[in-house]
Amino acid sequence: MTDTVWMIVLLLLAVVVGFSYAFQSAERRRCFAIRREGVRVNRLIKQVLQDVQQHRGMANAYLNGDAAFAARLQQKQAEIERGLQELDAHRNRGLMTPLRWDRVRGDWRVLHGAVLELTVEDSFQRHSDLIRVILYLMGDVAERSQLGDGCAAAAALIGALWTQIPLAAEELGQARGIGAGVAAQGRCSGVARIKLRFLEERIGEIMDGVSRGLAQAGLPPSQAAPVTQAWTAAQQVVRDFLAVLDTQLINVERPRVDAEHFFGAATQAVDAAFHVFGVASDALESAMDATARAP
Repeated sequence: MTDTVWMIVLLLLAVVVGFSYAFQSAERRRCFAIRREGVRVNRLIKQVLQDVQQHRGMANAYLNGDAAFAARLQQKQAEIERGLQELDAHRNRGLMTPLRWDRVRGDWRVLHGAVLELTVEDSFQRHSDLIRVILYLMGDVAERSQLGDGCAAAAALIGALWTQIPLAAEELGQARGIGAGVAAQGRCSGVARIKLRFLEERIGEIMDGVSRGLAQAGLPPSQAAPVTQAWTAAQQVVRDFLAVLDTQLINVERPRVDAEHFFGAATQAVDAAFHVFGVASDALESAMDATARAP
């Protein structure tokens, strides 16, 4: 083979290698752009989830006789509308399942218009059904943005962030809703007591699962420290709330706490869980950035 032929062959190889490298680099940038978008969209979904959970608790207290929650319900409805409008901008970008998003929008529209006329049971069930769809929507975004494909962060962190922490917040939110209604009514029925005891157990189980997931996340110390600190603080807030639930609602003949104070204590617990969500989201983004910069 002549020197000229060798030169042509080497040149072609160089061109092929160059194109391959350029393609892989572009695909890598696209991969991480999608992942970052997934984190941003799920932050917005989390806020809507948090607001709808609060709306459920407020509605439960109001429908059980505490008229003081009427003004707060209206304010929360306005906040939910703003959150949904922010998410509308992401509807056609490929991360949110359109049918699921349309159901969230439609179910909220109906609930918003009817909530003050519903029975306590129907209101709670409709809210919980909507929240379930929002949780599924969050899972859709995680799946479509390929957050679990291995190049973003440890699967354990993703599981704790996108599944277990929102679920812990939802169980706490249900306890807030039922408990606020009990406190507003001034008595705890046998059915409500059974539900609250079940939720109390579920919250403990899920919190243990989050602890295991975060411990197995394998984050570098600089990223793990703020997550661990936030989770340790959240655990204490949740324990304090469960103590209120246990001693002032479940195991007494008549509630020893009013709806406003109980709602506030429960909201602190839910907010603490969602604070961990924010800190863990930051850690996930940092882990993605570190992976993206790696050669």
